[in-house]
Amino acid sequence: MKNLTLSVNEDVLHRVRKLAAERNTTVTQMLREHLHKLAREADSSAQARAEEFRRVVRKLARSAGGEKFDRESLYDRPVLR
Repeated sequence: MKNLTLSVNEDVLHRVRKLAAERNTTVTQMLREHLHKLAREADSSAQARAEEFRRVVRKLARSAGGEKFDRESLYDRPVLR
């Protein structure tokens, strides 16, 4: 486990230490749990975005009916002339 050094306003630290004592834990443990929660939420959010992307791709995917296209035939259409 890595150590982390940070600066916090004295008033904030005092209030958080009181809160930690009320919860029978430490400031370090509270920060550790909060950082774990943030990481889990980020992972979950990334997975949700990936699944939404896959869902949209599946919805938009269309079969070409087995027909193969080449670049020349795609651009050699009356509408593009």
